[in-house]
Amino acid sequence: MLDRPSFGQSGQKVVIPFDFESRFDNGRYGQMVGEMIWQKLHREGGFLIPDSMADVRDFCEMNGIKVGPETPLEKVRDIVKSGFDADIAIWGSVERVPGHSTDVYDLVIKCVDFSTPTPTVIYEKSARTNSVSEIPHLYVQQLLDALYGRQPGSPPPPDPIAEENWKKNPNLIVGGDFERAVNGVPVGWEDRAGQDREPLGRLVAWVPEPGNPRNHVIRFSFDRSVGDTTGVMYYSLPFQVQEGATYRFQCRWRSNGPAVKVFIKCYAEMPSEYRTESPATGSRNRAAGPGASSATSRANSRTETRTPYPDWSQMRECYRSQQNLKGPLNTWNVHTEDFTPRHTQYTPTWGRVMLYAYLGEGTVEFDDIVIKQIIPPSPGESKKDPRRSLASGVTLKEMEERERASRGDAGQEQTPPGPQRSGQGTR
Repeated sequence: MLDRPSFGQSGQKVVIPFDFESRFDNGRYGQMVGEMIWQKLHREGGFLIPDSMADVRDFCEMNGIKVGPETPLEKVRDIVKSGFDADIAIWGSVERVPGHSTDVYDLVIKCVDFSTPTPTVIYEKSARTNSVSEIPHLYVQQLLDALYGRQPGSPPPPDPIAEENWKKNPNLIVGGDFERAVNGVPVGWEDRAGQDREPLGRLVAWVPEPGNPRNHVIRFSFDRSVGDTTGVMYYSLPFQVQEGATYRFQCRWRSNGPAVKVFIKCYAEMPSEYRTESPATGSRNRAAGPGASSATSRANSRTETRTPYPDWSQMRECYRSQQNLKGPLNTWNVHTEDFTPRHTQYTPTWGRVMLYAYLGEGTVEFDDIVIKQIIPPSPGESKKDPRRSLASGVTLKEMEERERASRGDAGQEQTPPGPQRSGQGTR
């Protein structure tokens, strides 16, 4: 009897994506295809899936399981039902076609629902691709359309869990409505703005909304010499993020001419002996976060209970969501967009919103800045072997082993760590 994973009780069906066969490279590209399908299922939601492809891979390896395009449906059914207590399987193969100067592949994709007495084929395709991009953008997309029961090209259906979390979860941006300020500095936002980090009041100001004096907004005002060169930026104070979680950003904005963008920047701690005050940090009350004045810090502490900010001199940007705001001029527009902080080697832990306007001259106003977590991260999200730098292919573990070898203690036995598995099941 297989020591199968447990996904818990849920009305949602459980989908198991397997690594695809790829004999031409000992399975490497097949693992990439399986991982890509898992990522897309994780992003779209609606099904229970394993915490990571590593869980599927480890389970198959421990139990001698191999699933390929020639595997009989009855055998796949037994693996899916008895091994994983699941409902739907996705598997196949991708093999490079010899004799071609470009990346031409023979692709097989199968998706079958085993939850009924007679297996139901949801999607099955055998094709020879003309380029590698056809696999994700054509055939995997067709698979997802069939799995979700939607017309090709239709947007993914709303995830009910995400929508419920959007309604009930707290706003991570303190002072996102700009209604509270200390000495003209909105609570939860920096006291300086622009490339030269100048005090608020000229390029960026906290002002009553024209025609609605009970509401306050942040207003950018600049001439062409600024708009056509550096533009104007303004940062929120930091908020905590979880890698692999999905967040939703929303804001109201209007412009009488300049282009508008918002950047959500996320940071990881990357210790360094080199310390300096970054323009976004300054020397003003480091404990309150980059750019925070002491008065703003006191207002924050009175109104919010927050985790102390990190030593910002050791934080480095490792993720960025660029959101391009489009809409008619001289009217309030609403922009909504989701993002998921990730990095291959570092773990984003803190984020900031950067409001930005540029091109030409004019006025831009922002209000009601909201960021909420709508989908929590998978428990198996952050499995990494950190590197000394982004440019290096050498991991910290390898560097430590080389250092031990140079000291002559490489032959000493080390107690190997036990196997680690994350919790099972997402959404």
